[in-house]
Amino acid sequence: MENTKKESNFNNDEHRHSYRRNTDSINKCESLDEGTSAFMHWMNSNNKKSLSSSDNPIILKKFVNDKYTILYDTCLSTEVEVKINSGVPVCKYCKSDDCAHVGFAICVEQLYGHRRGEEEKTIEDIIDI
Repeated sequence: MENTKKESNFNNDEHRHSYRRNTDSINKCESLDEGTSAFMHWMNSNNKKSLSSSDNPIILKKFVNDKYTILYDTCLSTEVEVKINSGVPVCKYCKSDDCAHVGFAICVEQLYGHRRGEEEKTIEDIIDI
């Protein structure tokens, strides 16, 4: 009975994406490094639009430099927004600044952010660059 009680008292941060702990490390969403790995995986993918988690754990959908990045997490099967607040990226899904979604968004900012402008870019715009 005591174990059940402890498990039910976990808050969201302790439980965040824990269902993926036994899967391939590329599919985890627990750290910035995992987001960087997911970004590298996505960059090397033959099909950057594939929603298969084995092809792309996370894909880029939209990007506005220094404003926000919209991602699609294929393991969660959901869109995720990473918003830039005073220069700090924060994931609205995880309510965190150090999850894989933020790590992926930082990589996008570093690679494509030097192309200044407020214009929204889609995956098609970025792939064609």
